[in-house]
Formats: sequence, C-alpha cells, structure tokens
Amino acid sequence: MPHLVRNRIVFCALALFAVVLSGCGTTHSRSESKIIPITTFKQVAGKWEGLSKRMPDMRDHAQVVLTINERGHFNFISDRGSGILLGTGSLTILNGQASGTSGSGTGTLTLHEAGGAPVLVLDAALNDGHHYYVEMTQMK
Repeated sequence: MPHLVRNRIVFCALALFAVVLSGCGTTHSRSESKIIPITTFKQVAGKWEGLSKRMPDMRDHAQVVLTINERGHFNFISDRGSGILLGTGSLTILNGQASGTSGSGTGTLTLHEAGGAPVLVLDAALNDGHHYYVEMTQMK
C-alpha cells in the first residue's frame, strides 16, 4: 500500500476516533451540573418527573413519575405509550447516592443542581436487561 494512502487511512481513523470520543463526553448534561451528596431522604422527598432514555443510544423511551417519601419509600409509574410499568420499593443511602430495588429492577439516584434547581438523575437496570437514564425535575 503506498505510503500516502496509508497515512490518509490512519488520519481518517484517528479523526473518526476523536469525533466519537468527544461525543461520548456530551451524552449526559449532568457534567454541566453540581453534584449534591444525598445524606437524608428529605433531600429527595417529593414528586419527580422526567423522560427516560434507553442506553446506550439515548433514545427517548417513556415518561416517568417518581414519588419518594421522607422515609425513603418510593413509587413510580412509567408510561411507554404502549403500556404502563408500575413499581414500589425502598431506598438506601450510601456514599452520597440513593439506591433501590423494585420488582422491575434496580436503580441508583444522584442529586444534582443545574441552573439553581434540583435535578434527580436515575440510572436504572431493568430485569429484562435494558438500561435507562432519566433526568427528573420536581413537579409543582
């Protein structure tokens, strides 16, 4: 293979790798927010809503409403358009995050502040093997 052609192939491969790598860092907006360690359930108690994204392609998936009480008990509803998923469970706090399990799967919550408002971020793994990402704001 001529030297010039090989150099172009290497350059194109490196350029593509750089584009993919830089795009990976902008997938979630939580990098633009400040993480607030969760130390009590009172910090996250209330009703939260957001749009779940199926990972890894971050495709819109379902509207989610999550309610958490001050003792860490939660209920959620996920409206996929084609069906509704309901769940309930209890959270535990460890290392500034809240984690919980329901009959549908497991999830980890982190609290963020973006633009002066709280944002609750859920990373969930369902029993069917799918993973989801949800940024939720408090309902009024």
